[in-house]
Amino acid sequence: MVWYRYQGINLKGKNVSGRIHAADRDEVASMLQDQGVKIECIQEEAVAYATSNASSGNNSLTNLSSGDYEVISEHLSDLTRAKLPLSVGLEAVSHEIENARLRSAVQKLAAQLDAGNDLETVLSNSKAPRELCTLVHAGIRSGRMSEILADYVAHTRQLGEMKSQLLMALTYPLVLVGFALLVLLSMLIWIIPSFESIYLDFQIELPAITLKLFQISSFLCTQWWWYLPAALLGIAGCLWLMKTEIGQRWIQKLVYRIPLIGGLLSGITVSRFSHLLALLVDNDVPFIDALKMTGESSSNYEIRTACRQFSQTASTGQAQISSLASLNIFPATFLQALASQTGTSSRIGPRYSVEILNALADMLNSQTRVRITFFASVVEPLIIIFCGILMGFLFIAMFAPLIQLMNWIA
Repeated sequence: MVWYRYQGINLKGKNVSGRIHAADRDEVASMLQDQGVKIECIQEEAVAYATSNASSGNNSLTNLSSGDYEVISEHLSDLTRAKLPLSVGLEAVSHEIENARLRSAVQKLAAQLDAGNDLETVLSNSKAPRELCTLVHAGIRSGRMSEILADYVAHTRQLGEMKSQLLMALTYPLVLVGFALLVLLSMLIWIIPSFESIYLDFQIELPAITLKLFQISSFLCTQWWWYLPAALLGIAGCLWLMKTEIGQRWIQKLVYRIPLIGGLLSGITVSRFSHLLALLVDNDVPFIDALKMTGESSSNYEIRTACRQFSQTASTGQAQISSLASLNIFPATFLQALASQTGTSSRIGPRYSVEILNALADMLNSQTRVRITFFASVVEPLIIIFCGILMGFLFIAMFAPLIQLMNWIA
């Protein structure tokens, strides 16, 4: 199955475009003809991507946050449940939204739908979360758009709350460490050189810890002409690298390997992955296809690559879960449930797999909440201890020779 982009004219004489998941071009043409669309162009998405970007630039929605897409998803769920036209319903809903940016985005979404574009294409062009586009596709196939989006919104809000808790737990330690480093830098540049001149005038024998501190201070004061521009260039290079796919991969690998924090992020990622996979399987998507779609929607590059490898091996009839097991982030329960589906690449998996995946997502959510609470209760005291040791180091290094000088003067 491949994604195809098409352009044509509908029965009302309006230009329409969109994306269709099909085996070949003939299947796409047959589906469009059944809809009464006069075909102008059909291209594989890899080929059409470059040309579609230019035409979609003016029609794309305003850049929105994940919270904004949660609101849009909730409105879409309500409209499909009420069986109202999406374009008319979104236009009416937009007048009740107080946020001007979000209101404008919803109105543009309604206008694009009214022009004949399908919902999945509009969301994809607006850079909506990958999992939302995947669920919309599954909802169109199963006819359960309302239930799927409602479940998606509820689960996304749970994960959003956990991310907010993690961010709040990180804020205080980061601010405290930043302030301590700023105080240390200020002392090294402005205060310690004054002490150094005093001790040198009296020719006092200084301990090794004080001499080392003076060396650091001298380096910062005399070599700033090259390390400061180098640091700024390094920061600019990192910011540029973060915008590239390679840089994002490196940063993601680094963050996921940070003690405590990496485990928390892994739990949130696997929970989202498991829940989305359960949603797709529960809505009549074959297990292997659902796993591939879930992998493509994941923000984790390693998971995405592993799912592609698994799908390739599954298509040959020799499905191997080693690519997923090697990541060391999926629980054994998930891998066992996956192994039991290796022979169901063309048929829908049994019901118990959905129950296992949902239970796994709930279990991971509970574990992540406990870990966040533990993180908040442990990290803050550790940071305070670190700052105390740092200030104690400065006190001993600077005032031990001063006591010796006072005794010498006396």
